[in-house]
Amino acid sequence: MPYKYKKYQLCEIRWLDHAGSGGWQEESDFLEPPIECRSLGWLVRQDKQRYFLVNTLSSDAGQGGCSEILKATVTRFKVIRKSF
Repeated sequence: MPYKYKKYQLCEIRWLDHAGSGGWQEESDFLEPPIECRSLGWLVRQDKQRYFLVNTLSSDAGQGGCSEILKATVTRFKVIRKSF
């Protein structure tokens, strides 16, 4: 059976998380710094505003576990491997 893996860059993206709450807040809650997250996966698509990173590639050209990361939140973008 021929495998249909496509070639994608393996990347690490660090980005600032953001959240909202419908509950009551104290003013001191707003002093907490944002949390930096780190995602690792294959970059399958990008546009002017977003990166699309998946954590699973299958032999039938499938893609799973997609994270859509807004470029405005990215603090670091690193290519780990140019192609899988």
